[in-house]
Amino acid sequence: MRMEPSPRFPDFPVLSTSRLILRDLNSSDLDDLYEYASDPEIDQYTPWDRYQSLDEAREDLSGYIARYEQGHFRAWGIEHRADKKLIGITNFGFISKEDRRAEMGYTIARKYWGQGLATEAATALIRYGFGTLNLVRIEAVVLPENKASSKVLIKSGMQFEGLLRKYQVWKGVPSDLEMYAIVRH
Repeated sequence: MRMEPSPRFPDFPVLSTSRLILRDLNSSDLDDLYEYASDPEIDQYTPWDRYQSLDEAREDLSGYIARYEQGHFRAWGIEHRADKKLIGITNFGFISKEDRRAEMGYTIARKYWGQGLATEAATALIRYGFGTLNLVRIEAVVLPENKASSKVLIKSGMQFEGLLRKYQVWKGVPSDLEMYAIVRH
C-alpha cells in the first residue's frame, strides 16, 4: 500500500493498492455513486436507504466534499484502477481518539462483488489506521445474514467477537449485529 496526498485536499491521505485507489470523493463521482448506491441488492445490507434519485446522491456527495473542506477525512472513495471508476466507499465512521479505536465500514458496487476488492480496501484502511492514526483497535459490525461481508472482515484479519443484540437501528428496526475486530499486535 502506498500513501500520497490528494491534489485537491493536500492533508487527505490517498491510499493505493494493486487494484484500487482510495481517495477523496469529487463531483465527477456523482454518476458512479448513484449507480451503485441505488442498487436494491446493496440496500439490504446497509443502515442507509438506497438512493431514489440523482439529487439524493448529489446531496450526499456535497456533504462528503463539505466535510473534506472542514478537514474531516474519514471517508474514502474506492476507485477501480483499471476501470477508472468509483466502485464504493470505505470509512472510519466512528473514531475515539482517547481509546485509539475506530469503526470501519465499506460498500462495494455489486458488479465488483466476489473479486476480493472489499478485502483489499478494508486491509488498506486497517494498515492506515494502525500505521498512521496509531489506533489500537479497529472494529466493524455486520448484519448476521450478510455472510459475504463477514468473510471480507475475516480475510482482512478481523476476528468475530460476538452477537450484539438489538445493537443498532437499521432502517427503523432495532437489529442484531455481529461484531468483528482487529487489535494492534
